Amino acid sequence: MPDALQVLQSLVVVAFAPLFAGVIARVEAIVASKRGPSIIQPYRDLAKLLRKGSTISDQASWVYRGAPFVVFSCYLTVSAIVPIITSVPLPLAFLGDLLGGAFVLTLASFTTALAGMDTASPYGHLGASRATWIGSLVEPALILVFFTVGVLSASDNPYLMNHAVRSSPYALVLPAHVLGALAFFMLVLVENGRIPIESPAASTEISMIEEGRVFEYSGRLYALMRWGSWMKLFVMASIFMNVFAIPWGLGGSARSIVGGLVAVPILLGKLSICGLVIVVIDTSFAKLRFFRIAEFVGAAFLLALVGVVTSYVVSV
Repeated sequence: MPDALQVLQSLVVVAFAPLFAGVIARVEAIVASKRGPSIIQPYRDLAKLLRKGSTISDQASWVYRGAPFVVFSCYLTVSAIVPIITSVPLPLAFLGDLLGGAFVLTLASFTTALAGMDTASPYGHLGASRATWIGSLVEPALILVFFTVGVLSASDNPYLMNHAVRSSPYALVLPAHVLGALAFFMLVLVENGRIPIESPAASTEISMIEEGRVFEYSGRLYALMRWGSWMKLFVMASIFMNVFAIPWGLGGSARSIVGGLVAVPILLGKLSICGLVIVVIDTSFAKLRFFRIAEFVGAAFLLALVGVVTSYVVSV
């Protein structure tokens, strides 16, 4: 039964990640007084792309061809080690903690950057260099964010973090936790190319960051890249809601598949709240100039640093 629940958790990420992205795009269009795409448009895009072949540059090597499979596998791996539908560690939870999950996400980003440069395309090089620079700023802040929650649970295991926050009546209002949650949400926006870092609906090649790295992809390979990006948003939003914001509502037994199934609509409800906040930010703020991004990430780093310091002061 734990193995079945493990498979169910990964299937939830794979199956509902495009829906989550579709709902956000639809609501943003409605807020902007537009008709907008259907919430199932990402599934239609995937079906169309999977039926097409891929056009590959004659400059591309095996790195370009293999990157989509590595990236998709990385996001699938992270979905297996974090609490998404259950609060009880699953069989593959031993593969890594939140820091290990961050390293796997970094591996996916690094592989995508390599693929972007492998085709000798100027757009790919531009997007890869920008994303790598931003990633070098994000990683220290992300590590500090995990420390803010790790101080409370005395562990960097996401399941133990969830249990510590869920079982403590005052944990959610501790200054360290609040600051860590704000910093992590800011990093969710950065890692997924949302406003104010990047406009997800941008079509100007010179301003692309996340999309610039995969600009040369098409067909089935591009489908894997797009699917993987939606999975990353889904997983990071799930971590934010299940560990930082609303740690309740997860299945409480690794032997109950029913508990996992019941937790799925609860998870979607929590993600709808997170998606609504993302929509408000996307429709209320303008995209930052590129060299102002460092200030935004620096603010997240500072919040996490103050959270870590505060945790020790309060504990004393």
